[in-house]
Amino acid sequence: MSNVARPPVLPGLRAVRLTDGLFAQAQRTALEYLLGLDPDRLLAPFRREAGLPPVAEPYGSWESLGLDGHIGGHALSAASLQWAATGDDRAAGMAHALVDGLVLCQDALGTGYVGGLPGGVALWESVASGGAEAGTFDLGGAWVPWYNVHKTYAGLIDAARYAPADVAVRAMRAAVRLGDWGVALSDRLDDAAFARMLRTEFGGMCEAYGDLAALTGDARYAALARRFADESLLGPLRESRDELDGLHANTQVAKVVGWPAIGEADAALAFVRTVLDHRTLVLGGHSVAEHFTPRPERHVTHREGPESCNTANLLEVERRLYERTGDVALLDAAERQLVNHVLSAQHPDGGFVYFTPARPGHYRVYSTRDACMWCCVGTALETYARLGELAYALCGHDLLVNLPVPSTLEEPGLRVRLDSTYPRALATTHATLTVDVDAPTDLAVHLRRPSWARGDLAPTVDGVGVPATAERDGYVTVRRTWRAGEVLAWRLVAGPAAERLPGDDGWVALRWGPVALAVRGDTDDLVGLRAGDARMGHVAHGPLRPLADTPVLVGSDDDISAALRPGPDGTFVLDRGAEAPLVLEPLHTLHDARYTLYLPVVADAADLPARRAALAAIDEAQLGLAARTVDTVACGEQQPETDHGYRGTDSWTGATGGRHWRATHDAFSYRLADPEGRAALLRVEYLASPGRARLLRDGAEIGAFEVTGGEGVRMLDVPVEPGTCEITVAAVDGTTPPVIAVHLLAPAG
Repeated sequence: MSNVARPPVLPGLRAVRLTDGLFAQAQRTALEYLLGLDPDRLLAPFRREAGLPPVAEPYGSWESLGLDGHIGGHALSAASLQWAATGDDRAAGMAHALVDGLVLCQDALGTGYVGGLPGGVALWESVASGGAEAGTFDLGGAWVPWYNVHKTYAGLIDAARYAPADVAVRAMRAAVRLGDWGVALSDRLDDAAFARMLRTEFGGMCEAYGDLAALTGDARYAALARRFADESLLGPLRESRDELDGLHANTQVAKVVGWPAIGEADAALAFVRTVLDHRTLVLGGHSVAEHFTPRPERHVTHREGPESCNTANLLEVERRLYERTGDVALLDAAERQLVNHVLSAQHPDGGFVYFTPARPGHYRVYSTRDACMWCCVGTALETYARLGELAYALCGHDLLVNLPVPSTLEEPGLRVRLDSTYPRALATTHATLTVDVDAPTDLAVHLRRPSWARGDLAPTVDGVGVPATAERDGYVTVRRTWRAGEVLAWRLVAGPAAERLPGDDGWVALRWGPVALAVRGDTDDLVGLRAGDARMGHVAHGPLRPLADTPVLVGSDDDISAALRPGPDGTFVLDRGAEAPLVLEPLHTLHDARYTLYLPVVADAADLPARRAALAAIDEAQLGLAARTVDTVACGEQQPETDHGYRGTDSWTGATGGRHWRATHDAFSYRLADPEGRAALLRVEYLASPGRARLLRDGAEIGAFEVTGGEGVRMLDVPVEPGTCEITVAAVDGTTPPVIAVHLLAPAG
């Protein structure tokens, strides 16, 4: 009997153990990173806001810049997940300490609220009274407060689900008290005020209240989850319309996580398909400088590539949709993300990546545990704990093997052990499933046939070929009576593939099966490779390599992929279609070096001179400015503005032609750094949209600009003395033109 119509059920983290290989290694490395964090330091912001005496200094970085407490929430989730996934009692102890600390702070406040947000009690009262002005990234002057407190909600909910029973009970009580506080606050806002509040990034609050509703059955939580469904995003996606251009990517992904639980699974699936089909790179990640871009070429010209948080949250959307639909295409997407973006975004010695540049010849930087409290550190701590979550699924009495990851599964009456070479990039992956049952058992084992697999899976039991059927889309089924000790073996044959950059056929990437390949570069000028607590330390600030130096491929996708063959030591060689043979390797094995993921491509050798000239023209326009830049702010983008101390009133943001901007009826300012005293020029880029503005340095006017009409981008250059300074843009008689960027530049030459 086929189970095609029945949705699968994931067995749960406690039932699956990773045993060997890259997935298990990555999970263990992330666990050790987590356990090196000090619970007392993580709890310090919560104690401060609860009026309790300090017992430890808070961490620095984002934990002391307004997002105080967010890593504490992530760490509680991660500790609970790691205990469930590994059984490591050290993780249980960390979850216990964090829950106890949060409950102590919650009791001290007495309202149900608990959080590390600076001045949180007063801020939330301002929000509840409707007096908090909502910007894209700040609410009432606070940096994304709902996003921040969501991490506390999620930590308590994950502890209630995954931590040991005694911890789980206390976490559930605290989660309900926090949930009730949020309901009471939100009930004071009418729908219009609530919708205005949702202009500010609010993380996974829809998810949090949907999860609380599922755990408690409380209809109030379900209703609030529905209020946190942002109609500005949800409406177009109900009609499968892509209106994502210019939006902050992770803001949108986090919103969508909760949609399946509130009856909006179709819109969530439309979002996932839009991102996967039109905006996802070969490694499974998406975004440029944290945003969905309408300009595909920015993927390969910008130093800030796909953000790790985006992929972590999209995996969660895919998991929730898979449990509702059983759509195997979601597993194809998740596999690509896990094998490439996720595995490559952690250093083998520990440390997580924020941006994975797709620009040729650039590199990644890695967090250091006590200095870097980025969002992508928090999500990574959780993601690596969940690496085995999708490996298996259950459907009635059937077993689905989704990812051939070395692992074990233990269910009542059934135990299996999976051994394989996965996810090594091999011509053929061999996998075995050793079955242990209490008594002879009738069982259908459904082996996922990935979209990249070639030929049949050739299943055998104890070395003898067995009949296989196709009872579920995307799977090969072996249905029989199983006895203890029998071994099911199968193969997955991989091969080369060429894949164009989404929206720009002039760039191509190569993969072997699901594994994205890259060309290893040099190790020179890897500035900030191991990031400290410096502002914008999550960005690889080292010099950009000229695009014109990148090898140009010639031929069609079929020509190029046909020229790719396995080489020695896990490498691959492209010996035709390039000016010289190229050696590539899996992205997930490439660290501490520059790399090239996408290569320029032309159809015919006659097109080579023109293509090289076009690349050289990009270099001429970009590299000179990059070399002179002392500090720069991309206006209207969250992280650059936050890291430059943005302040403003009556100000708003937008995007035009893929360029973000900020304008104001009053004023806004940034703090630009010049630690070495190199600056000689201030450059302001702005759109040719009507407006007048004054430009001030440390309160003194140094220039002005006005637009009465026209189009395009204009620039104002003002000579300045060296030194760190506050730059203010102030409106004159109305509004300023939309300001795109503010640069502090060294002298030319």
